[in-house]
Amino acid sequence: MNKRSRRQFLRTTALAACGFGAIPRLRAEFGAKPDRTKPEIVRLLTGVHNFLTTPFHSNFDLDARGMRQNVAHHARMCTKNMTIVVSAGLGELFSLSVEEHISLVAAAVAGAQGKLPVVAGVGGGYRNALKMAKNAEAAGADAILVFAYPLACDQADGAYRYLAEVANAVKIGVLAYPCGKGDFWVDVLRRLAELPNVVGFKDASGDPRVGQALGAVVGESFLWIAEGETSAVALMPAGARAFTTAVSTFVPDACLQLWQHGVAGDIARMKEVQDRRIAPIVKLRNLKPGYGISGIKVALEALGRAGGPVRPPDTQVDAVDRAGIAAIALEHAEKP
Repeated sequence: MNKRSRRQFLRTTALAACGFGAIPRLRAEFGAKPDRTKPEIVRLLTGVHNFLTTPFHSNFDLDARGMRQNVAHHARMCTKNMTIVVSAGLGELFSLSVEEHISLVAAAVAGAQGKLPVVAGVGGGYRNALKMAKNAEAAGADAILVFAYPLACDQADGAYRYLAEVANAVKIGVLAYPCGKGDFWVDVLRRLAELPNVVGFKDASGDPRVGQALGAVVGESFLWIAEGETSAVALMPAGARAFTTAVSTFVPDACLQLWQHGVAGDIARMKEVQDRRIAPIVKLRNLKPGYGISGIKVALEALGRAGGPVRPPDTQVDAVDRAGIAAIALEHAEKP
């Protein structure tokens, strides 16, 4: 089977598994992306990274149609400077099979309709990560977010080799997600930035010194992404040009305003948006410990979108708490 035939086979198989047949051709070939320079990919991914949960049916089967519909909700809003991120930590990546992963990414790409870039999380063991990366490319993702293998988190050479080999397996954009707090990560990121398709990193440190230590590496060819709204307030004025968020699925306009004020370096207005428009919706995740993912899913269901249960070992929302979470979502979610 030649390369193009393999791409078509993977895409067709994934779509059949989703149950929604053929989708519009978003590009000239299944899975093919236009040849983009690193600065072009960085510009594409600059802004709000909207991390979506993975919908499941009540029996824990993947709800790929639900994912497509959830992404289409954002595509209908024609949102600019927003990236859809699926199968990441919030998307229960480490509970997904390789087959589910490609179906999920294909569903997200179909829902995005070419209006929003799609990033797919990949990770797990070495072979698993390589296969997920290649499948995400075949399914039409614009980039992948690579979660460093845990055993590589305490040694520079192992971390670099793992991330570099996954990056070298594809031609689409690659974002690195460092794990742990090893002092070697700045050097690893500097080396990764030299690869032709590694275009940035997700910074979970909340400390501007990490990105600042990279100096001129951060710029039009290497994107510094803050993790979460609070981290964005600290890192965007220091040079980060994107941030991740779980609640952009409910308050996308507020998150975009937070990003715009961050790019402008206006910390006071960032804090105002965070306190007035973002903090109220974040409460649905914090009603009880363990509701970080399941609370979002219950809120999505209250708004008529796909949610479903979380897979073990994540914590399901207790029946007595569902009404409270729904009330928060109905009161504070932005209206389409």
